[in-house]
Amino acid sequence: MADADRESGKKRPSREFMVLTELEQIKVLADPLRIRILEELAEERTTKQVADRIGEKPTRLYHHVDALERVGLIELTRTRQNRGTLEKYYMAVARAFRADARAFSAGDDATDDEKETLRSMVSTIFDTSSAELMKLLESGRGADCIDEEGLLSFVEIHAGREQLGELRRRLLEVIEGIAGMDEGPDDEDKERFRLTLAYFPLAKPKSDREAESD
Repeated sequence: MADADRESGKKRPSREFMVLTELEQIKVLADPLRIRILEELAEERTTKQVADRIGEKPTRLYHHVDALERVGLIELTRTRQNRGTLEKYYMAVARAFRADARAFSAGDDATDDEKETLRSMVSTIFDTSSAELMKLLESGRGADCIDEEGLLSFVEIHAGREQLGELRRRLLEVIEGIAGMDEGPDDEDKERFRLTLAYFPLAKPKSDREAESD
């Protein structure tokens, strides 16, 4: 834990990055509310504290918190008695998460459950980002904000396999570096941004296409 965190008494995950290798972990995160809860638990909080921050009733969050804990994405860090009630504090096990493609079977061997989980995960990620971006645009500050502070890009890449592999490696380095960013212990010193990234092939590799034509 950083020195600033010790001084403020706030606890944050010591682990910067976690790769999700189990299908059940990915399945649990195929829900926008659970992703939001996990983001809030980048700092130690109770379910009620999380509910207050995202504008939900605590009763709606309990089973989501249980699901995140069950698959090892969050952990119970401490409990405290408060006016006869046992408060449970939770925290994410890492500051950022990434799904490992090896959690899914390859190609035609993928089960219906794996395919549905992958579809749900992709839908959750991009539907959430789309809704957040639309909210920004409707606020009246969207275009200028994106132009001055953000980025919005849609690029088709044409490159060799070696170059594409190097690009993927560099993107992973950037993402893992972002996971370690912390601009200060106090929420008022921070601003929330969203980075949604998709990098994927638009066609089969040339070698595969040539093999199929033989």
